[in-house]
Amino acid sequence: MLLPALQPAAAASASQQSEDNLVLLEVRLGNQLLSDAVAGYEIGRDVFLPLGEMARMLTLAIRVTPGEGRASGYIISESRGFSLDVPGGVADIAGRHERLERSQFKLQSDEIYVASKVLARWLPIDLDLDMSSLALKVRPREQLPLQARLERRKHGSRPGAPGGYVDPGYPRLSAPYRLAGVPFIDQTIGLTAGNGGGRRQADASYTAYLTTDLLGIEAALYASSNRYDPSSGLRLTLGRNDPDAGLLGPLHARTALFGSVPLPGVNNISSSSPTGNGMVLSNRPLNQPTSFDRHTLQGALPPGWDVELYYNDALVGVRQSGPDGKYSFEDQPLAYGPNEFRLVFHGPLGQLRVERQSFLLEQSAVPRGALYYDLGAHRDGFGRRRAVAQFEWGMSEHLNATAGWQRVPTFDGVGRSYANLGLRGYWNSFIATADAARADDGGTLAQLGLKTRLGRVAVSASHARLDGFSSDFFHRGADPVRSRDEVRADGVLGAGGAQFFPLALQVRHDRLSSGTRNIEVQGRISAYRDGFALTNGLRWQRLGVNELADGQFQVSRRVAGIGLTGQLQYTLSPDTALGAAAVSADYYLHSGYLLNLGLARTFKDRELRATGALNKSLGSYGLGINGYYSNRGEYGLGMQFFMAMGLEPRSGRMVTDAQPMANMGAASIRVFLDKDLSGVMDGADEAIAGAGFIVNGAYYAVRTDASGIAYLPRLLAYQHTDIGLDPNTLDDPQWQPRTPGVRILPRPGNVSQVEFAVNMTGEVDGTTYLYADGKRRAVGDLKLELVDASRKVVATMTSAADGYFVIGGIFPGEYFLRVSPEQLKRLGLTDTGMHIITIARDGTVLNGRDLDVRAADGS
Repeated sequence: MLLPALQPAAAASASQQSEDNLVLLEVRLGNQLLSDAVAGYEIGRDVFLPLGEMARMLTLAIRVTPGEGRASGYIISESRGFSLDVPGGVADIAGRHERLERSQFKLQSDEIYVASKVLARWLPIDLDLDMSSLALKVRPREQLPLQARLERRKHGSRPGAPGGYVDPGYPRLSAPYRLAGVPFIDQTIGLTAGNGGGRRQADASYTAYLTTDLLGIEAALYASSNRYDPSSGLRLTLGRNDPDAGLLGPLHARTALFGSVPLPGVNNISSSSPTGNGMVLSNRPLNQPTSFDRHTLQGALPPGWDVELYYNDALVGVRQSGPDGKYSFEDQPLAYGPNEFRLVFHGPLGQLRVERQSFLLEQSAVPRGALYYDLGAHRDGFGRRRAVAQFEWGMSEHLNATAGWQRVPTFDGVGRSYANLGLRGYWNSFIATADAARADDGGTLAQLGLKTRLGRVAVSASHARLDGFSSDFFHRGADPVRSRDEVRADGVLGAGGAQFFPLALQVRHDRLSSGTRNIEVQGRISAYRDGFALTNGLRWQRLGVNELADGQFQVSRRVAGIGLTGQLQYTLSPDTALGAAAVSADYYLHSGYLLNLGLARTFKDRELRATGALNKSLGSYGLGINGYYSNRGEYGLGMQFFMAMGLEPRSGRMVTDAQPMANMGAASIRVFLDKDLSGVMDGADEAIAGAGFIVNGAYYAVRTDASGIAYLPRLLAYQHTDIGLDPNTLDDPQWQPRTPGVRILPRPGNVSQVEFAVNMTGEVDGTTYLYADGKRRAVGDLKLELVDASRKVVATMTSAADGYFVIGGIFPGEYFLRVSPEQLKRLGLTDTGMHIITIARDGTVLNGRDLDVRAADGS
């Protein structure tokens, strides 16, 4: 059996940049996501990082002047000064003078990019770059100001979000569905020619994946054709997804789709069915597993792409694009505790992108009194009918009940129906399950299961008894299964250290009707060291008197500028032999060209195949040539062109990219100085350039252009996204957004339009005094309130020990400034009056607005 093609992992490109070695990195400090899109440049064997952006994220007092190539400030304390002069070739760090090598810096109009090795030497941090997942991990060598702030924010973390994220409570911005929208398109054109099987052949192909609004719902179309079969692939999906369960009125559905749809599987009965023409209706939360203890990951995948699946940091599978333009990892088992999935997508032209999903199985219980349902039916690619109806009810806080019916096709063409019942118990650190199923031919199954966690190891065990029962998991035969025992353990050795080893072990024991015992043992261990990721999986089976043992070893190394991947399949029993091997290496040449060379060997038929490719992802599109030659005299040459397209709605500009974007959402954001306080850009209002944003608590790399517009691509679909305007990126400290942020719900093929009206704000200062014993003296710790015309408190401030206070960021309007009535009552004090505060449109600074208090009895 041939190994799956090993595609190189390479740097992502951004459509807004002209250089194709630009990478967008996810930056993490421990479990805290600092930013999911920091721009860097992969040059040679290092990645150049933005000095100003990194300093801002880590709350270091370093200010960058990009146009001059200079930076200044200090590191943690003022005694550790920092000064950088790139044109002059010198730097001073904490009193240490250093001459610079110009090759370690890249000057851009908006930033100074510094080689990561130099940045780690200057700042009190270590930087771990994982280019295979586009991740940058920051490990402080001493406490940063940011860490203290994160400690204070821990209590506000939101479930399902990166650790430490605080829900800002932004107002929700709706995006109405349209009758017809301009679609987003991922398209690929391929040309191939070669000699195989003793004859020459040539082919041309075109595939497109389109998403848009159509007739008030979502539409997704996949079309593929080639020279020999012009109608080789076509699928259309229509419907809606709503994480807030607002579909179909009293049904409170979250998913309502028809056309080409997948169907979920049912434990012990059937596997998930990826594609078929039919309909699906469900109110199951979109961010929960597709079934109780299993999860299916699937989605669109352009031709020539492959995707790697990592589970809790261990590589568990590789898929290539199927004939229907999709990938699918069906029914991945879930363990008690964290279940972290990472999908790493590799494109044929050097593209790379990463998606993540995370589940805590113990938090997947149905809330008390709630009812989840999954309803669906479709006809699969072979014309076979399949239907499912599954229900899960929260009987109490700790107990769920399940019931359902399913119709599945069989190999003999005659469908079979099943009914199932079950209970799920959630107590402390245990999940206990009891399931029963009955087929329409009289076969029955009963199963008990338990899941828990022992230290760093998640453990699950189950025992099933069968009586004439057959399904996708228990095949019909002359000697059917009478009982099945399974034990699974997943864990990590050395967790939290520099070296860690994810491992998994599963044992299955079947007893057949004849008394024969079948045993299967599967194990997997992974290791990470010096940029290398290694995984070895072993399987041993004893089927009656026959034994079989085989395995697969995988290795990858991804550092800046070079990558290496390899696979080896082997058999240990009944014979020791090598099955197949493949190795692939890629290297970045100058000007962003990527060279890839590979060898694949199948030992049984002694075939050796060499492959080579030269690709360039130019930001707005990808283009490459590739070829192969085998020792059988077969050879081929091909060319591939990829372009993703979408429309920026404000400017009418067509956005193109070398990365797929049709299955994700986007946002167009406009920031302007609202001089007439209307809330919309008109008249004398001015666009604000260079404004930045905070997306779901993380800093985002995109800035507004000269027209005040920023385009945020590839936002995760059907996940609430909080977009806030970062005030620190505004040129004038008196500028403040009237609305600090909004919450949007991205969907494929749609661009959410967001407006941030910025006003010139004012401030007021003064001193608080206490009259006592006939004397007037300054007094601190008084709580001051700024109240608007509707008697709403819009700002508060506590006076300092010497009585001084200053309230800034006050929007234009009229207010009352007073001492808090509740504090006055509590302290037995009374005030002598309030101040009327008027802030004009161009901002007003009011000084000396003093406030006096005295004892309530007048003394």
